[in-house]
Amino acid sequence: MIKNIIFDLAGVILNLNLERDTEALLKVGLPDFAGCLKNRAIADALMPYINGLVGEEEFLCAIRPFCNKDATDEDILWAMDAVLDDIPKERLLMLTELRKKYRVYLLSNIYEKAWDHTLRQFEKNGYTTDDCFDKVFLSYEMQLAKPNPQIFRQVFDETGIIPDETVYFDDSHENILAGKALGLNAYLVDMNNLEEVIEKVYA
Repeated sequence: MIKNIIFDLAGVILNLNLERDTEALLKVGLPDFAGCLKNRAIADALMPYINGLVGEEEFLCAIRPFCNKDATDEDILWAMDAVLDDIPKERLLMLTELRKKYRVYLLSNIYEKAWDHTLRQFEKNGYTTDDCFDKVFLSYEMQLAKPNPQIFRQVFDETGIIPDETVYFDDSHENILAGKALGLNAYLVDMNNLEEVIEKVYA
């Protein structure tokens, strides 16, 4: 019997704007996000920051060799933030409805500025995270990131949830595999299309 739901944030709850992000990345001399991930050196500089495991200064030192010489720190940091978009109010209402039947958690790989943006989206729609989630788990606070199994185990330990009683939604195939390996009922979400998957799972 399913008693719990764990949601990822970016691309699942929070919409992402890849067109704007690509434009900002190209402006500073980086490839689009998919291209960044394919380049091991760029990914090694980028992902620790995106996951909140290093601060801005360390990130800028690591990423600058791959950027245009005239790109400012502000340009580079904007290129990281440009992907962040809105949260549909209907999605937040759906979360509050789910909380009437399940314990609902958020588990996100995220850096602090991106979380601040997310909180503003909740506030703009008249909600708080406490309205929508029983507890929030953020990589920059935990200093752990998915797909590391330890971050999932910490969620289990702090909440007491049992994996096979829990549904997990994420837009990363790698994270889904990690969740399944630990016993979660994990479902891959196409970016910005959570409702489509929810409808199939709870039909």
